[in-house]
Amino acid sequence: MDRDHNEQNSKNVKSKPYKLLMFTCYGGCALGVAASKACIRLWEENPDDIKIGCLPAVIVPWKLKEIIRNSEKRILIDACAIRCGFKLAEKAGLTVNRYIELTSEMGMKKVKQIPSRELENEVYQLIKSEIEELFVN
Repeated sequence: MDRDHNEQNSKNVKSKPYKLLMFTCYGGCALGVAASKACIRLWEENPDDIKIGCLPAVIVPWKLKEIIRNSEKRILIDACAIRCGFKLAEKAGLTVNRYIELTSEMGMKKVKQIPSRELENEVYQLIKSEIEELFVN
């Protein structure tokens, strides 16, 4: 498949915008993996309203337009203070309604390991709370 074919197929798909599109940067650490798992869980729990977006896709101009067109609100979660996701979104021109940087938000350091179930639940609750607030506003 070539680029034009993918772009044309994307334009032909008619769908209502998602209430929320979630983007996350793994960060190669426990918080990032926990955030990714939380996003998957939230999508599973709310398949008609929430979807996970492909963060690297925001650098593709036609895909960025599609992302903006197909989402009412957007949240971006970075695992650590390097803020790779934020920098990528900013450079591409993707605006978000809520930004979370987990190491600062949770007062934790970046740890390169698999998250505990307890950490996964804490991150899930934090992201879920932010999403609920976005849906109210």
